[in-house]
Amino acid sequence: MPGRTSNIHRLTRFALALLCLILIAVVPQSARADELAIWNFNDSDLNVDHGSGVLTTNFNLANVVFTLGGTTLNARQGDLAGQSLTLQGGTGNINNGRNLTFSIDTLGYSNIIVTFASQGTSTGFNSNQFQYSLDGVTFIDFGSPYAPPTSFALFTFDLSSIAGLNNNPNAAFRIVFNGATSASGNNRIDNLVVEGTPLSEPIPEPASLLLLGSGLTALGGLIRRRQRGYRHSPTRTNGAQ
Repeated sequence: MPGRTSNIHRLTRFALALLCLILIAVVPQSARADELAIWNFNDSDLNVDHGSGVLTTNFNLANVVFTLGGTTLNARQGDLAGQSLTLQGGTGNINNGRNLTFSIDTLGYSNIIVTFASQGTSTGFNSNQFQYSLDGVTFIDFGSPYAPPTSFALFTFDLSSIAGLNNNPNAAFRIVFNGATSASGNNRIDNLVVEGTPLSEPIPEPASLLLLGSGLTALGGLIRRRQRGYRHSPTRTNGAQ
């Protein structure tokens, strides 16, 4: 019957739409970046705060301080705006040319991105070069030198084009500081984050697979019930009036 056929088609379209919604809920979507290492500097040290990584510096240690009045810019995992890392020029601007280096094992990850918030004083480091390394020894300039503004701003270094950093246990990054013109001139860094995208999609959890199976079973039952209803509908005729 035309009307019943139309109803079956509508039911089929409804079933397909419902199936799509179930799949969207269960099947992993395009991978998003994972935070591999985070430093918030709220503990007054260079130890990683979330994830895994090693941060070192060859600055004169007297000029490596932690300053109250950090920022929530680029903060992750509920980190507060506690302190920031402050790097000073030092006596005779001795720290010009020195660096901050952080090593991250990127095994299982690609599309590496480094972000952090930074600001500087007028006599602080105004020509800073971001670098990367594939072996933790030789460092290569990435982009042009940058100068932080006088209030916190976000700096992003998207290294997704550097294939050698993917899946690399020896990946490392460095900021070389230059341009300080006074002992107290400084740059402040906060919420340093290294992120990467998993190389393989996660396998759906058992609970998600159960949801998919239950949804498909219910969907099949609904279609069968509706079809039986059409076959036994009292509006059908056998030729008797």
